[in-house]
Amino acid sequence: MHMQSKLTASYVFIGLVSCLTALFIARDMIRSEFREYALQEELALFRADLAEYAGRYGGLERAMHMMPFSTFAAPAEATRRWQGQPFRFLALDEAGKVLFPAGGFKAGETVPGEVLARALPVIVDGKVVALAAHTGLGRLVAGDAAFLGMADSALIIGGAVATVLAALLALAFGWRQSAPTRSLIGSLRSTCDREGEDACIEVPEDDEMGELIEAYNVMRQELARCHLEISELSVLDPQTNLYNRRHFDEQARQFFESAKRYEQPMSLVMGDLDHFRILNETFSREVGDMVLEKVAELFTRNTRKSDVVARYGGEEFVVLFTNTVRDKAAIACENIRRAVEEYPWEEFHSGLKVTLSMGLADNTDADSAASMVSRADQFLSAAKADGRNRLAGAG
Repeated sequence: MHMQSKLTASYVFIGLVSCLTALFIARDMIRSEFREYALQEELALFRADLAEYAGRYGGLERAMHMMPFSTFAAPAEATRRWQGQPFRFLALDEAGKVLFPAGGFKAGETVPGEVLARALPVIVDGKVVALAAHTGLGRLVAGDAAFLGMADSALIIGGAVATVLAALLALAFGWRQSAPTRSLIGSLRSTCDREGEDACIEVPEDDEMGELIEAYNVMRQELARCHLEISELSVLDPQTNLYNRRHFDEQARQFFESAKRYEQPMSLVMGDLDHFRILNETFSREVGDMVLEKVAELFTRNTRKSDVVARYGGEEFVVLFTNTVRDKAAIACENIRRAVEEYPWEEFHSGLKVTLSMGLADNTDADSAASMVSRADQFLSAAKADGRNRLAGAG
């Protein structure tokens, strides 16, 4: 079976499934929206009749003693969507006490707050005489059923047209996409020799894709040799085992775009060890390296697995707090700062003390991850200017 036939069949199947899915979703949405509309219309009519009922007898309580509401509304049943079933609606007083029971609530019972919150006022002469709420049990009349039937017919016709169009497009795309495959096969064969055929990948099927795999087999040994010669850039800093700057920048860019798309918060902190150059000169670079490794461990210990922690360069560390507002990120930053300050550094060298200055920024009004890094760096400079061993930008 040729690739063109496979592609065409796949596209037809995808198109058919997509059309049917869209058809059923649209039908469900139309019916759901229409039922909600009908229910609200019923409720509006019920409120109007209830207002007329209360107005005629000078108040709802007096009206209830004079005549049952169902009897009062009976002459108008032919024009009411809720005809014959007025008690699919609740009538409440302003405190939420049930006047007309419905939906499992009894007369005199107080409804929950969510029911009271969605109840609408019944107003007579500028005064609220009652509250009305529906129980969610809509009723469709003959005209509604006819309308929904016509909507179903329109959806079916539209779905049929979309299916035919999908089939035609599938034929066109299948033909167009299979043609370049032959050109690709020829190009691969022209650039490779036949060495290394003993390391071939098994050809799964006798079609254009099979020919492509055969051509790839010719290239296999050469590609393997090239891959061995090209060393892959590591994403980790070898000294601290944290992510390096290149990987962090890429992760920050991706998380920023995702947070922007889904309107999620994101925070970023940049930290710098205070007077690290003097520490190296005073206690030796070997001690300085041990300090960097331990600080990296403290950063990892006080952050979540979902956060991105990296050594940004030299004695600079950076953390990307995913889906985190600035206030919560500030708490984590303070935990890190205190952990560095309170660690027993004298176990590395007598008289050794290490502190950390930090600058915190979030994605509010930021136009890129790079701008967040720049803003965090500015706050870091402010923290150093204010005396070091502190967090700037927390709010």
